Amino acid sequence: MSENAITIRNLTGGYEDNTIIRDLSLKLSKGGLTAIAGPNGAGKSTLLKYLIKELRCPDGTALLFDNDINCLKQKELAKLISFQDQYVPKTDEFTVRELVELGRFAYGDSMANSESVDEALQLTGIGHLADKYITRISGGEFQLAMLARTICQNAGILALDEPVNNLDPRHQIMLLDLLSNLSAQGKTVICVLHDLNAIMRSCSCCILMKDGKVFAYGKTRDVLTESNIREVYGVDVQIIEKDAKAVILFN
Repeated sequence: MSENAITIRNLTGGYEDNTIIRDLSLKLSKGGLTAIAGPNGAGKSTLLKYLIKELRCPDGTALLFDNDINCLKQKELAKLISFQDQYVPKTDEFTVRELVELGRFAYGDSMANSESVDEALQLTGIGHLADKYITRISGGEFQLAMLARTICQNAGILALDEPVNNLDPRHQIMLLDLLSNLSAQGKTVICVLHDLNAIMRSCSCCILMKDGKVFAYGKTRDVLTESNIREVYGVDVQIIEKDAKAVILFN
């Protein structure tokens, strides 16, 4: 078995007649917190949708832990990868606990399900919200509830699309630190992020995308260089390094 959590080979696709991803190949090792960055329309969210079979790719194009995703049933896929979307409607039908419990649908009924839900609620710091309806909590609290559901699924890969939306700076740092801790425990975490300074602070690796292709991939410090950011985003920047930390300044 390879050491890759995700393997993508020559993926091209998108939506109907709109091609978003163009001949994209990528290998992502197990573990680590990897950011997907790039301008709007670069294909970041589309890439994640291929990994969860929301979009279908040709056989053999996308593998999770050496498994062709097209050969996996939905419950099998759910045990390998959990996904947090950036757009999830709220409804009065669910309490926070019930929302988080949805992450256990692949496992059936068991005492472990309840324990996993409680652990996810505590990890995300929202145990006190368990019995509240999700329409009665803030946008940031809802984002944390969605993360708890993703964690509760106990998959080897966590894929998150803009998980820090609606969060204040303190909770953004808390969430990214939590994802970093999960990756240190062996989870493979991949998430779409727009804040380049947050990526520089928290993510071990970065996939920088442009025009549906991987422009650069590797250690974050090697990818988020002044020249790469200028080329991909079309903005002038300066990177200041001090005490082993780096800050990106936009001119």
